[in-house]
Amino acid sequence: MAYAPVGGGIAMLFTHTSGEVASPVIVFLHGAGLSGRMWKPQMESLSDSYYCLAPDLPEQGQSLQAGPFKLEDAARQVISLIQERVPARRVHLVGLSLGAAVALAVMRLAPDHVDHAIITGTAPLNAYGKFVIALIPLMKLFNIEKQVDASYKQFGIPDEYRADFREDLLLSTTSEFTRHSIEALIDLNQLLPTDVEIPTLVAVGGKENGVARRGPEHLPAASKTPKVYLFPTSATSGICRPRPLHHHRSQLDRRPPPARHPAIPHIM
Repeated sequence: MAYAPVGGGIAMLFTHTSGEVASPVIVFLHGAGLSGRMWKPQMESLSDSYYCLAPDLPEQGQSLQAGPFKLEDAARQVISLIQERVPARRVHLVGLSLGAAVALAVMRLAPDHVDHAIITGTAPLNAYGKFVIALIPLMKLFNIEKQVDASYKQFGIPDEYRADFREDLLLSTTSEFTRHSIEALIDLNQLLPTDVEIPTLVAVGGKENGVARRGPEHLPAASKTPKVYLFPTSATSGICRPRPLHHHRSQLDRRPPPARHPAIPHIM
């Protein structure tokens, strides 16, 4: 797997890559406080068939200097990445958590660049977001390292990836980034795509928090043909684990008629 900063234009995102440039392209957008390397298992298993790009989003990972994180700015940097690194300028877009919010903004701002989309773990925030922002000063009362360690079990992080997971979260768990990420989800209300033709799969984990589970209620307008799939026993949608996405990888670049749809037809 190769790693390279992206420059030129407005994109200044450190980007993890795998596969051949001539292959169909998947852009993976990571969860809040993590980095593109969270997608390493998927990128390794898909690299024989796809060119995979996983940028570190602004204010996270090795793109700390590309911040502060603002939703529209992050989306435009991803668009610039696609324009600079993808000859056909058309990709499959996979977004988790905060990365899913960025993916939705990309779908609104540059729908012609997106072939299919998989969205999971996000929803616009309103009053609840403002409530969370008001609690940010209390972060200093909590032991951040213990919280990070406790999250291993919550999210089912395999032992071999825990060091990377811990390093990324400790780097970005600051009151400033927390505020910026919550503000981004409030801003998502104005950046949701509307009336687009992009085949979109919304995946939900049955044990996710209430905000994530309610995500599909807010997203029907994001695509004319959205599909929702529930992973009943998972604390995440399951797409961020190697097996489900790898199992369906041969279907990602199919272009079925609108009545069938999309990114993971076997699940559908």
